[in-house]
Amino acid sequence: MEIKYKDIENKIFVIPDLSIPITYVSIIFLIGNYLENPNNLGINNLCFKTLIRSTKTMDYESLQYYLEKNSVSISSSVGNFSSAISISFPYYNYKKAIEILKEVLFNYSFRNEDISEVKRDFLNSIKLSRDDVWTYLYENADSAFYNSFLSWDTRGNKQTLKNIQRKNLIKWLENKIFDKKIKKIMVISGYTSPTFENQIYKTFSKFLNNENLYSEKMNNFDVIKTKKIKKLGKKEVGICLIYEAPNLSENSIKFKVLNGILSSMSGRLFINIREKKELAYAITSIYDPIPFGKGNIKIMMLTNKEKKQKALHSLREEINDILQKGFTQEELDISKNYITGLFSSAMQKRSFKNALLAKIKAYNLPDSYLFDHLKIIKETTLEEINSLSKIFQTKESTFIVV
Repeated sequence: MEIKYKDIENKIFVIPDLSIPITYVSIIFLIGNYLENPNNLGINNLCFKTLIRSTKTMDYESLQYYLEKNSVSISSSVGNFSSAISISFPYYNYKKAIEILKEVLFNYSFRNEDISEVKRDFLNSIKLSRDDVWTYLYENADSAFYNSFLSWDTRGNKQTLKNIQRKNLIKWLENKIFDKKIKKIMVISGYTSPTFENQIYKTFSKFLNNENLYSEKMNNFDVIKTKKIKKLGKKEVGICLIYEAPNLSENSIKFKVLNGILSSMSGRLFINIREKKELAYAITSIYDPIPFGKGNIKIMMLTNKEKKQKALHSLREEINDILQKGFTQEELDISKNYITGLFSSAMQKRSFKNALLAKIKAYNLPDSYLFDHLKIIKETTLEEINSLSKIFQTKESTFIVV
């Protein structure tokens, strides 16, 4: 799959696609909750979510009307290591889109009503996750594997959110997000032109920078590998076994193939434990190739209290079987075909291409992560996959919700 992009001063990256007149622009900030502390947990997420709700000249309703009128969509996303503001629009409205992005970034207001609304959404989301064992398991399992910020909830909690005020958000934006030490790059995908790119450059080039001076803080976490049990008082039991896995690199593409074997509904975990033995309501695996240190793979299972021990024993038997006998060529081929189809389909979307190139440039990955993605999947051998499966020999972390 041939993908071409151009580089403007190593700060703006453009993937032209003139097939339809839609443009997608993202500004990626290498800031996440790694810069937070337990007393202001959730401030970065609250800042980004509130930032795009209003400006000094437009309240929430006015901004939404203006966006809808001009067919512009704006969103923000937040993670442990990076955050982003993205905007999509029909190309003929690019001048309006640039003005909206400028207005949101540089004419910010953080209105108290918006702060209250976003806080309420976060708290409701946290409360709802405690009502669902599977969601709680997924959102909290990392606390049995990592320490520090990787075990924290990026949404914060009741106490920290209560203490974050408007002045704290303004200070976080101006002193942290806008800090010259924070790497800030832009990715454009979709319909574009030299005129548009020049306008983008003139507007944002001084704001963007490609230097990250917080790499030490981004690496400031350890793998702890422990067992945690959380009691929610539900009928279902959630079990998660967590193992070390490659971080974000070319090797992580091969590991995605291994994860595809385990997570598939036609894979051995689903067939043997759920379908044949009827020991689980749901079972899958999730691979998290974080940019630094150790990534992880989580094998997650939902069962009932009566079958908990038997299900866990059966899961460990399956893992031992993988270690002793390895995977089969048929399993590998199914996974490779599925991931290839999924990736090829996703690459038709401007937002996906945008996010993938952003990841490469934000974390200084080789371009082969983009250009050779499918080639690496195709050339992954059974011997390589069985070698990667040796990670299951390492000590596991366990997170159980009862």
